[in-house]
Amino acid sequence: MKDLTKISFLFLFFILIFTACNERQISPIKGSLKCYVDESLYNVVKAARDTFVVHYPGSSIELVSVKAREGIAAVLNQEAKIFISTRELNAEEKSFSEKSKLDLHHFNFCYDAIVPIVSENDSKFQITVQEIKNLIFGQTKNYKVYVPEHNSGIYEYLKENLLDKKELQNITAVKSEEEVISKIKTTKKSIGFIGVNSLNDVKGIKVLELGSKIRSDGEVLYYKPYAAYLITQNYPFTRTTTIYLNEIGVGLASGFATFLTSFEGQKIVAKNNLGPATVPVKMVN
Repeated sequence: MKDLTKISFLFLFFILIFTACNERQISPIKGSLKCYVDESLYNVVKAARDTFVVHYPGSSIELVSVKAREGIAAVLNQEAKIFISTRELNAEEKSFSEKSKLDLHHFNFCYDAIVPIVSENDSKFQITVQEIKNLIFGQTKNYKVYVPEHNSGIYEYLKENLLDKKELQNITAVKSEEEVISKIKTTKKSIGFIGVNSLNDVKGIKVLELGSKIRSDGEVLYYKPYAAYLITQNYPFTRTTTIYLNEIGVGLASGFATFLTSFEGQKIVAKNNLGPATVPVKMVN
């Protein structure tokens, strides 16, 4: 574990040497940066940003909360140097990147999850993946379903991975995950879908256990989105998140990306109840 920490700091040390010799004075720990981040990951990235700027007071990082499609478009159009995404590029986006000959780098960041939520007063405490399919297809209508709008990583995940690329039907699309939470609190018999990191300090709702695997005896196995289950991929709606970097030289975007994937950055991931994806971090229940 100590060796991994040394590697991260040595990497930053060599970056600093490079910077000192660079006439353009590009620095991985100084300057200003606008960092685009998927709304599902805003809380964990904010915690990491706050720690980074304390360590490196010459840096200033503004976080811009966006939908997955918006952030990817910004980095592909070279409007953003960095985007922290809940999904990978789709075929169309990969083709655009290749045709544009972008020097686009990507790194794993952490494991997060999409979670089904209901009001804290709702009697339901479990749901299966098949039940969710039935709700979204409109085959059952005993709950009103709220999902962030079409450009969100959550909408795209459900469409791609749950519905074989078919559009969601029996749903109400709202502007943000924050609005999903608000609707669930005020609407009886409603269910919503948000990123697990959006649950930080949220009250008035509860997360349903999610079941998909069936044992040989027919019993469904249910999971809560604990970090350990995200790392092992046991939780059905686990996502591997990605840092996209589109920066000429080694500047603040590269420095922040290095910090996010370092041992210290991954400890912040674990503290936010997400799964570290780049270095092993001791998990505490």
